[in-house]
Amino acid sequence: MFDILLIATGFIGFAYVGYKDLKTTEFPDWAPYSMIIATVLVKLAQGLAVNNLSVFTASMINGLLLFGIGYILYLVGSWADGDAFVLGALGFLFPLVTGLFSPVYLLPLPLMLISNVFAFGGIYMVVYALALGIKNRWILGELKKDLIRNSKNLMLAILGVSAFAFGSAYLMAGSFGIKPSAALFSIPASFTVYSVFLLLLWGYVKIIDQKIFVKKIPASKLRYGDIPVTMRQLRMPDKGLIRKLRAKGGYIKIKEGVRFTPVFLFAFLFTVVYGDAIYWILKIMGN
Repeated sequence: MFDILLIATGFIGFAYVGYKDLKTTEFPDWAPYSMIIATVLVKLAQGLAVNNLSVFTASMINGLLLFGIGYILYLVGSWADGDAFVLGALGFLFPLVTGLFSPVYLLPLPLMLISNVFAFGGIYMVVYALALGIKNRWILGELKKDLIRNSKNLMLAILGVSAFAFGSAYLMAGSFGIKPSAALFSIPASFTVYSVFLLLLWGYVKIIDQKIFVKKIPASKLRYGDIPVTMRQLRMPDKGLIRKLRAKGGYIKIKEGVRFTPVFLFAFLFTVVYGDAIYWILKIMGN
């Protein structure tokens, strides 16, 4: 019963914040707060019911750790403050063991949750970026110019990644007594190709961020939800600051971003049903 309540809490909560983010670019603060409070209460009741608080303790550690990581990402300007609380909510929900599914865990739980979020986040970002590229065909021309300008740095990065990947595979094979083979080195080769893809994607997303996500609007049209580019952290200005900026007049640059929150729903459901995305990726590559 407790696991069903936790699954329902996660599904409803992540679906709601994802929907609000897609529709309005923001979601109410009470949504992730409510998820965290509900999860803590259910976990505590579960621990008291079986006279074992170990799952509750593990949940608190995971939740606080993931919230801390999310808040650091907020402080460095990688995402909004609300995303930190949503990531924390994901951490509080686990460990979540149910007889309905048989998930496989490979990495330590906090690391697995983060890797699952960013695995699905990578897929989501690719689809999002490609959709914007189809809508704005000129982005490919800008990417080509950027690659030509930075070709030397790009080649050095590819060589560095290749040396690391193949060197690590060779050393690990030696330490486990595995003979080098084409099958063994297909893993670092795949990692290198994937890294090159990520470098190209990063350049592509950087152009989108600079050319599409930054807009210049009249200060009089500034609304709650708009984030001025002058703000270091991705945090919406309060109503007092909005009134001040409107009164100042002129134009102001605001920035939008990828509406990332729907990723948490996909990551949550996958983790509950299948477990570690890295395990399944390695399994597919091994086949």
